[in-house]
Amino acid sequence: MTANDQTSAVLDRIGLGLWTMRSMALGPRNRIADYRAFSEDALLAERLGFRSIWTAEHRIWYDGWCPAPLHALAMVAGATTRLRLGTAVLLASQHDPRWLARSAAVLDRLSGGRLDLGIGLGHRDVEFDTFGLRRDRRGRRMDEALEVMPAVWAGGHGDEPLSPGPQIWMGGMAPRALERAAVGGYNVLLPQTLRPDDIRRCLDTLHAHPGWQGTVGTMRDLWIEPDPARAREMRAALKRGFTEEAGWWVLKGKPAWEAPEALERQMLRVTDSALIGSADEVADGLRALLEAGVEFLCLRINLDISTHAELREQVHRVAEDLPPRLADAMAPLGVAG
Repeated sequence: MTANDQTSAVLDRIGLGLWTMRSMALGPRNRIADYRAFSEDALLAERLGFRSIWTAEHRIWYDGWCPAPLHALAMVAGATTRLRLGTAVLLASQHDPRWLARSAAVLDRLSGGRLDLGIGLGHRDVEFDTFGLRRDRRGRRMDEALEVMPAVWAGGHGDEPLSPGPQIWMGGMAPRALERAAVGGYNVLLPQTLRPDDIRRCLDTLHAHPGWQGTVGTMRDLWIEPDPARAREMRAALKRGFTEEAGWWVLKGKPAWEAPEALERQMLRVTDSALIGSADEVADGLRALLEAGVEFLCLRINLDISTHAELREQVHRVAEDLPPRLADAMAPLGVAG
C-alpha cells in the first residue's frame, strides 16, 4: 500500500466536528461569518480526504448553538460532492418524528445519500420546557421516532419510498441507548469522555445481541500542539469554555453554579479525556481507543476557543500528522447502514 493509500484509509475513518456556530461571552463571534466558515471548512475537509463533517443541535441558550443542523448541513451538501454530513447529535426526542423523517430524507436524497443521522435524547431541561415536553418521557419519544422514521422512509405514511433511508447513529452510552442501537441494527456514536475500558463495556453490551453488525464510533476532543506550554494553555482554555457552557446544567437537582464540586468533577472528566499534545501523544491516545474496539473517530477539533485561522491549521495538522502514525491500526471502513 502506498503512502497515499495509507492516508486515504486513515482519513476515511475520521470525521471532523463539531461545528455548532456558538458565540460565547469568552469568545464572541459573528454569526453570519460562522455559518459561512462552516461551508468553507467543509470544502477543506473534503479536499484533504476526511470522511465526514459533523454538527450538533441545541437551543434556548445565549450562545446561539445551531438550532437546525439539517439546514446547516444542506448548505454544506450544496458546496461539496463526496464529504458525508453528520449530526452528533440531533435531539430526536424534541422533534415530530414524521417531520424529522421527511427533512432527513430530503437532505439525504439531495446530497446523494451522504447523511449520517446521529440522534440522541437531549438533556437540557429548558429545551423540553420550551416545547411543553416532559423530559422524563424522552425515552418514549425516542422509541416512537425509531418506529416512525423507517416507516416514513419505506412509504408507510403516504411518502414516496426512500430505501434504505439515512444511516442512523445512536448517540449515548447508557444501557438503554445501546440496546436501542443493537435491536435496531444502528451504528453507535459514544461520547468523548469515555475511557478505553468504558468503551469495551459498551461493546460487550452491543455484542450481547448476536444480530447486531453496526459500526462503533466515538467522539474525542483533540488538539495537536507540540509545545508543552501551549498545550497546557489550550487544556486550560478548554476547561474555561466547557465551564461557561455548563451554566445550563442541573447537577443533583441544583443549577451548576450552586454545585461547584460536582461541576468541577465533570470538568475534570472533560479535560482529562481530551487529547492535547504532540502528534505522537495524540496518536497514542487514539490508538488506545482503536484497540478498545472503536472503528470510527469523530475528532472534535472545533472547540469554540480558537480563531478560524487556528482551526484551519489544525485541520491540516490532523490530515498530515495522524495518518502515518495510525496507518497500521486503521483499515478502510465499511460502515453498516
